[in-house]
Amino acid sequence: MTRRRIVADVGGTNSRFGISAGPGDLGEVRIYPTSGEAAFTDALATYVSDIGAHVASGCCDSVCIAAAGPVDAGSVRLTNAAWSISAREVSQFLGGVPVALVNDLEAVGLLLPHLQPSQVAPVGDTGKAALTGNRIAVNVGTGFGAATAVRSGEGRWAIAAGEAGHMSLALASAEEAAVLGSGATIEDFVSGAGVARLYAAHLQEKKSETGRSADAIFAAVGRDPAAARTAAMLSRLLGRVTGDLVLATAAWDGVFLCGSVARAWLDIADIRVFRSAFENKGPMRDRMARVPTFLISQAEPALMGLTHAEVAAR
Repeated sequence: MTRRRIVADVGGTNSRFGISAGPGDLGEVRIYPTSGEAAFTDALATYVSDIGAHVASGCCDSVCIAAAGPVDAGSVRLTNAAWSISAREVSQFLGGVPVALVNDLEAVGLLLPHLQPSQVAPVGDTGKAALTGNRIAVNVGTGFGAATAVRSGEGRWAIAAGEAGHMSLALASAEEAAVLGSGATIEDFVSGAGVARLYAAHLQEKKSETGRSADAIFAAVGRDPAAARTAAMLSRLLGRVTGDLVLATAAWDGVFLCGSVARAWLDIADIRVFRSAFENKGPMRDRMARVPTFLISQAEPALMGLTHAEVAAR
């Protein structure tokens, strides 16, 4: 096997693997439950075996891993799962190949400059000429995350990933105060588990979980008033939060939503409510009305982003 990169997108629920021969090339995608293995290297070994290769026989030339957590000095502890990943240990496991380890939203951010119109779906209609600026990827899935693709020169971009999901969630109405309580973070309610918490609160249950998935709650919107109120509040919260992130990062080129919950939400979303909350930024209202919002329809955006990464041992 020559000039092959293993790419991995490691989340709290699932871990995705693929093989890339260069920018924009992705094949041999496999998806495994993160809880199914004791460590990342165990999942990696399973993947290598599943594609008919062997860890000890040069299965790749490099590895790039995106992980759901902050990366420090080439290591990460997943925020919503028990794994810890070290670029150095993965390199040793594979015989010394170069390994890069990045935040999972940094991987999506790497894809933003390369997205084509056919790879995104508009969320609402700005109806006005686009502005020039940065772009921001916003993930709503098991957790909530964001990364900004920052214009650093003609045709050049730098990716800045943070931990936006752990920012405090501001309350904008008495209804939100009653439902959300105080001291909440964005991820507490704008995420997979967060949708369940919103639903439980609208049912006025004391439990923070109802046992229902976000998909099940969204599917009940047409017949369950609590599910409908949950979806409406999620639309407002997501619009307001993403609008705040645009203002903070100068992401005038647009918001690019991704993640399993974002995709499911779009099927039942009140886009008018979402865009109203997104644009309602006082003196910046007219400017925000010109910022487009999209859903990334490209399959496996994090893995695809990693095909564009520069890989060097960290």
